[in-house]
Amino acid sequence: MKPLVAVVALLFAAQALAIDLDQPGAMQKLSRDNPAHYAKVEKILSEAPHRPYASMARWIRTEFNATDVDASHLLRTSYPAQARLSFVLDGQPYSKVIRIDAPARAIPAK
Repeated sequence: MKPLVAVVALLFAAQALAIDLDQPGAMQKLSRDNPAHYAKVEKILSEAPHRPYASMARWIRTEFNATDVDASHLLRTSYPAQARLSFVLDGQPYSKVIRIDAPARAIPAK
C-alpha cells in the first residue's frame, strides 16, 4: 500500500512543479530564464492551435523532442474550443490551455 501512495504522491508533485504558462508573466520569466525553451514553447503555442487535434501530440514530440505530451481529449465547450496542453522539454514540465482553431471534420459512425 505504501508504494502505491508514494507513486500517487509523485504524480501530483510532478504536476505541481509544472510551469503553468497561463499565469501572468510566465512567458516573460521563461524568456529570461531559458531562452531556448522559450523559443520552442512560443512556436508550440503559436502553431498547435492550427494543427489537426488528433496529430498535435505526435507533432510536438517529433518536432521539439518533447516527452509526456498530453493534449487532453476533454475539450472545454467554449467558442473556440479549448484544451489543456502539457509537455516536458529537457525534464521541465509545462502546461497551457490552448484554443483549438483547426477545422473540424465529420467522421462517419461505424
